[in-house]
Amino acid sequence: MRERGIPPPDGLSIKWRTLECWSVGIALVVQSGAVMVLAFTGWDGNLTSSGRSILQLMVLPVYAVTIALLARTPMQFMAAVRRNLFLALLLVLPFLSVLWSISPSITFRRAIGLALSILLAYHIAIRFTPRQFLVLTVLLLGGCMVLSLIFAVALPGWAFMPENQNLRGVFNHKNVLGWYAAVSTLASATLLSDRAFGFRPMAMFFFAVSVTCLLLSRSTTGLVTALSAACFAAFYVALARSRASERVVLILVGVQAAVVFIVSVDIFLGVLLEGTGKDASFTGRTPLWALVDEAIWRRLLLGYGYQAFWTEGNGEAWSIWTEVAWMAPHAHNGFRDSMLSFGIVGTLVLLIVIFRAIRSGALLHCRYPKEHWLWLNVMICVYLVMNLTESTLLNQNSLLFIIFTTAILMISLGDRRGKGAPPLSNAQ
Repeated sequence: MRERGIPPPDGLSIKWRTLECWSVGIALVVQSGAVMVLAFTGWDGNLTSSGRSILQLMVLPVYAVTIALLARTPMQFMAAVRRNLFLALLLVLPFLSVLWSISPSITFRRAIGLALSILLAYHIAIRFTPRQFLVLTVLLLGGCMVLSLIFAVALPGWAFMPENQNLRGVFNHKNVLGWYAAVSTLASATLLSDRAFGFRPMAMFFFAVSVTCLLLSRSTTGLVTALSAACFAAFYVALARSRASERVVLILVGVQAAVVFIVSVDIFLGVLLEGTGKDASFTGRTPLWALVDEAIWRRLLLGYGYQAFWTEGNGEAWSIWTEVAWMAPHAHNGFRDSMLSFGIVGTLVLLIVIFRAIRSGALLHCRYPKEHWLWLNVMICVYLVMNLTESTLLNQNSLLFIIFTTAILMISLGDRRGKGAPPLSNAQ
């Protein structure tokens, strides 16, 4: 019931909210790189230099729109920054690393790109609820999956990898499609369990399409991500249903299983896949990681500067490329790339951010199991699993990192409810 004396929202306020939702959706589409990156990908699977320049120009309107949206809620934005100071420090570190970077100009440019792209995560966390963000993610990624299948039929020369005919859809590589298909499967499966707003038919359709794209991509990383999402979802569901004494045992078992999985991936998975030839994209990771670890030890404390290591002006990168006989664009491990960028100091800040998000997210899910904290918790966990064999942590203009950061921010804002703090979101 509306309080007496408060007028109902007029047409302008409703139109603004609609415009806001469309602006956020379009911004996320641009950050996904769907179709656009594929259009500027050369025969070797890499972006052309001209295409890279055009894509950099295309994100400028996204930055402008994001800043304009945040300008309407400056107090909420500052409050969101204060409520997760470790995350704010993590986003400031790229600028600080200019002081010790081996390529200060590259570090500074990429730090600006990271900061501007992550502003979108702050806006979504402030203005959207977890359920609204879930629906937005399903529509965005589900639409990309549908378009990928349309490309497979109408434009097979674009939709399939040239060397092995695995589906890449509207993205430039099958692994990228696999990542997004896994996240889309997770999001649509979560929405499928929500009977409150009649989204089940749409969620069921997008779930089927996402699973189809995941299987057609034959991406090992995507399959591992999807399977780990199912395991994490089962863990969090059991956690919410268990009593306090049972939760302690469940958490201990979960931590042990996670440690075993991490060690297995780091030591045995690459060797196993190289031996079986199941996924050629994993070939070379094991020797690459060994050489990267040596480079990390040489600048253990602060690293080489944000995203400065894998540049053509770095002699150590050339030594690794020569040794492994391919120009790896990154370490194929997000945590190793974090060590290369910021050393043990920055990686410690990253681990604190992750630990606080996992702890607070689990508490929110147990207290409010119907508010879709489950999918945010699982999203954080599967993103970390993904970065055991890929490198998307702290990447500028990365949709996956924006989703990951949004999940962390939503949890940090939601965690204040138990401490008597008012909600930040004023979305209507």
